[in-house]
Amino acid sequence: MKTKEEILNSFYTTGADGVSEISAPDLLKAMEAYKQQSLADAFNAARKLKDEFAPTPNYQFKNLEDYIKSTEIKVVKNDKDELSEQIALVADSVLPNFLPDDPTVTEFAFDFNMMGIGYTAFYTKDADGYWQMVRWRVGRE
Repeated sequence: MKTKEEILNSFYTTGADGVSEISAPDLLKAMEAYKQQSLADAFNAARKLKDEFAPTPNYQFKNLEDYIKSTEIKVVKNDKDELSEQIALVADSVLPNFLPDDPTVTEFAFDFNMMGIGYTAFYTKDADGYWQMVRWRVGRE
């Protein structure tokens, strides 16, 4: 393990006047090297064994990169359109008030307001006789 001083000293250069100096980019590189060294040291200190009674060490994380990947926060991408879900929920809840009286009708549309905005919901009857919203639009038809 290198100390802070050893890492920092490895980035020093000698100027034209013979004085040791370090440039700003090299200082940033030294800071990054120290950060990586500290991370590796912390990993080695905290490394857990899967089975401490195994004849050869069987570590939970094989290397530092494996450990870093395990600590990353997984972001679940939600491909659902929340507005469409809300519109479908509202439209389905008021649907019984707009059902056509004629049993031969297979599609219809109705207007409703949600949060002060007017929407039109379009429904068709499926093979089982249930009404399904197929699309919606903002505004009146």
